[in-house]
Amino acid sequence: DLDKPVYAYGHGADGVWRMLTREQEEAMFTRAACSLQLADRGGPVSRATLSRFQNAIEEMGRSFNAQVEWHGNPDPVIYANDLDQFCIEVDKLVGFHLAQGPSGPFTGTKFRGMAEASGLTLGEDGAFYYLNESGQPLFALINQDKTPFTLEMLRTAVIRGVTFQLDIPRVKHCTEVFNQMVLIAKQMEGSLSGRLVDDNQRPLGDMQIEKIRQQLKVIHATMVARGIMPGSPGALRLFS
Repeated sequence: DLDKPVYAYGHGADGVWRMLTREQEEAMFTRAACSLQLADRGGPVSRATLSRFQNAIEEMGRSFNAQVEWHGNPDPVIYANDLDQFCIEVDKLVGFHLAQGPSGPFTGTKFRGMAEASGLTLGEDGAFYYLNESGQPLFALINQDKTPFTLEMLRTAVIRGVTFQLDIPRVKHCTEVFNQMVLIAKQMEGSLSGRLVDDNQRPLGDMQIEKIRQQLKVIHATMVARGIMPGSPGALRLFS
């Protein structure tokens, strides 16, 4: 009944910490470390959830006749609220749109061909993604009317506009990724005879793009100063 993720690790005789999974059921450990995530995009942990977690750990300690040692902030709830405020400050989604131009909507087949030629892959959720070497999404390309893309739909559909989106805290080198996103968007703008526009349908020129780039740098610096590197495992957990 905990509404935040819990992570558990065991310390073996070989001195290695291993995440506890079903595969580790027969293994012997001399110590265990359990942690409760204090914040995510759903907000900070509640005092009730924290108490349930603490009581469960204390009960486990008694059942193993083990000593329980608590680490971390003296008041986790206050720290969780502070962490949540930080998340709100930097949790930004950069986006702009490729709208139809004077030639009218794009054909689905031509759009799909351009997207795939640009290195984007259609995901199961109906969005195209630009992935890194590990398969992690760097930015997304979604249908502006929110209708998921499918291979069948793209064979016959016409598309009036698409949206490029970059989830800043979840990307390591967000400025470089943003530059790649802009490059692909401009290539598609030319090939599809579209128009790059902002949320208010105003033309997106180099000046507006540079303003976004500067905002990215500010958010990146703020996260680094906090000790949470964008795109790191900690950031991916926090901004989940």
